Amino acid sequence: MHVVELDACTVAFLDGDIVHTHFKDGHLVQPEEVQAMFDVIERERNGRKALLMVSVGEGTTMTGEARAHASSEISCRYIAADAIVVRDFGHQLAANVFVRHNRPHRPIQMFPDKEKALAWLMEQHHLIEQA
Repeated sequence: MHVVELDACTVAFLDGDIVHTHFKDGHLVQPEEVQAMFDVIERERNGRKALLMVSVGEGTTMTGEARAHASSEISCRYIAADAIVVRDFGHQLAANVFVRHNRPHRPIQMFPDKEKALAWLMEQHHLIEQA
């Protein structure tokens, strides 16, 4: 597994085209930090899309602008599908806002744990092959 440390997050490149981004504790994620994550994915995968598992540390949230950027059509250049691991009810509410309000232009699901998120992402592998 290859891991890249950024200021806001850790980006781990797993098997099967899956990338796990974990946003660090106590952070307000900005749009430029989302783009830095996308840039690392694009560089490390030589432009191939990824299946993204996202987890967020305690006390971490995204600005509205960061959520908008993470769900924009531009973000689909880098990501084929998202699996969001929700850690608690408050985080689930925030993830629901992202899914329902920002409406990413790709498949996205929320999961209670990493194992279920990874299983679902493996079922989305056909999206990479089409890209």
